[in-house]
Amino acid sequence: MIRKLFLLYILLFSISSYGQRYKDYEIGPMFNYEHTTLLVADGVLNNKEGDRHSASGFEPNYAAGLYAIYYFRPKLGLGAELYFQRTTSAELPSGEYYNSITFMPYVNVDPFRQISNLHFGGGVGLAFIQELPDYRGKVLEEDVRVITVPLKLSTSYRIRNHITFELGGQVELLEVVADNVRRMAFFAGIKVPLNRLNRYYYR
Repeated sequence: MIRKLFLLYILLFSISSYGQRYKDYEIGPMFNYEHTTLLVADGVLNNKEGDRHSASGFEPNYAAGLYAIYYFRPKLGLGAELYFQRTTSAELPSGEYYNSITFMPYVNVDPFRQISNLHFGGGVGLAFIQELPDYRGKVLEEDVRVITVPLKLSTSYRIRNHITFELGGQVELLEVVADNVRRMAFFAGIKVPLNRLNRYYYR
């Protein structure tokens, strides 16, 4: 884990160093208020029989971490997020949850060029599972994955030098339990560009 964090630090430092020549990059903390659920096969969290998958009820949760993005143009940015995320659902017993650390490269674009600082984003990342719920023998240990592949889609409004508001969703392309459990979340988030705030208040 220390090696992964060190590599991310090098990546963020590289983005920062490259962006300083153009003064069009952001780096800072991020926080998402999320509603999370699990898409589970019948019988995993209940006594149903069959091959159907369904959402196991939404629960409020959160994700928090760091982000960096470099805007090549006002309408195109390439970024990366590193965040801790907790996932629960209404049908999981109290105190049972998934904890993960996710690295999410993403792209922000404005294909319509109608509203300034409005972007549509998407990315595919890697989630490293740190803690998982006890399925009480209903899934096989070899089917549980410690690394999954989440997909993110979002819409964000960027108030230059102040804050970015983001709405979106995230779902796993590679299930956390093969063929049985997939994590999903809808979120409302904020990102604070500390480097821009410093330049704005101290110029």
